[in-house]
Amino acid sequence: MGSSKIHIHRFISKLLLLGVIFLSVGCHSYMLDDAQYELRDSFTDGNYERSQSLLNKFEEKNLYKSKDKVLWNLENGIIYHFSGQYDSSTAFLNRAEIEIENNYTKSISRGFASFLSNDNKLAYDGEPYENIYLNAFKALNFVHQKDWEGALVETRRMSFKMEQLDIKIKGLADALSKADTTGRAEWSSGRVNIQNSAFSHYLSAVLYAKTRRPDNARIEFEKLGIALREQAELGDYEPFDVSNLAQIREPESYNVLLTSFTGQSPIKFQEDIRLWDDDYYLKFSFPSVELYPTQVSGVRVNINGEDDINLHLIEEMDLVSKDVYRAKQPIIYTRALLRSLIKAGGSKFITKAIEDENENLGLLASIASFIFKEASEKADLRGWQTLPGQAWMNVVKLPPGTNKVTLEYLSNTGRVLYSEDYEVDITENTQLELIESIYSK
Repeated sequence: MGSSKIHIHRFISKLLLLGVIFLSVGCHSYMLDDAQYELRDSFTDGNYERSQSLLNKFEEKNLYKSKDKVLWNLENGIIYHFSGQYDSSTAFLNRAEIEIENNYTKSISRGFASFLSNDNKLAYDGEPYENIYLNAFKALNFVHQKDWEGALVETRRMSFKMEQLDIKIKGLADALSKADTTGRAEWSSGRVNIQNSAFSHYLSAVLYAKTRRPDNARIEFEKLGIALREQAELGDYEPFDVSNLAQIREPESYNVLLTSFTGQSPIKFQEDIRLWDDDYYLKFSFPSVELYPTQVSGVRVNINGEDDINLHLIEEMDLVSKDVYRAKQPIIYTRALLRSLIKAGGSKFITKAIEDENENLGLLASIASFIFKEASEKADLRGWQTLPGQAWMNVVKLPPGTNKVTLEYLSNTGRVLYSEDYEVDITENTQLELIESIYSK
């Protein structure tokens, strides 16, 4: 009996220690969440120096650990992009893309043991939409550097990834189903309702037109129309008339590509569900995604203080991101529920065995079990904080010389929320200049 009590005491001590360990992991997760929100706020204010300083500070504090390297590279990639350091931006985004693929490969082979893990302990393999939109900014990096072919490679990768979304998400569900030996879960995924990126097809059509490949430009223009219709269905509004964009197929009719980004990426928040009765206590946590509303309802461009043109809302990146995430949600819910059921079943069995030996120790075991469940359940709220919400585009032909271009971000009442001035030097040989701006509020 004495030996049995010693073993029980040791077990309870280990269970409490395990709870403390998970609590410390949870504390780090909350610290990373706070760091992400702070980074988002600084970037939204347009203070890229502060954003870079924050990332460096977070690295010194080891808030972005090796398992968070995808995020670290994505954030750096965007900050360097809008700071005009395009080589550095591409380097960070390249690393993020490679790590996303490597981590995804690992994620589908983690096996049954991964169901017991807090998702925050696992290497972040990026949301599917993050893997798509990193190529958008790589493409723009290349356009700034006049590397049209490099940019086209990235737009083609965007298109390919969009087409493969359903296959990829269903593949993850199948892999988890094979790893699940409990028979308790029905693994499935939702359906991605969009398979085209309007941004990628718009930019591709421009670049193909400018490199004198009219057939390719025509094909991309047709795909652009499909993408805009799919996007309108997501937002439940009338599709944009693609004929209004036909100018992009006429390379001599423009020499400047105007691109603006507004808003912010969808934001994740934690939802908790707790169930209990006399026999068990169950808690499971999962992330939900909500759109972050923007103040901007239009972007106007003034040319040399005389002519005004409007930019077209080409891609609602936040809307697409939420739809892609929605297709993955059944997997997230099932995983969280199964993990909680396994924990609840295991702790109930152990607590009952201890109670049979000693009722007081059984109460202590129940408390330790409660601490373990609470400490080990936290939704994974990691995400790309500096990703914009919407992409606006148009083309214009500027005369030779130095031109003043002003971009104005308008509220729904037409009030100017923010403006930026650019000077663009145009010569007779100018093929394509890119003016790019962002207002994240």
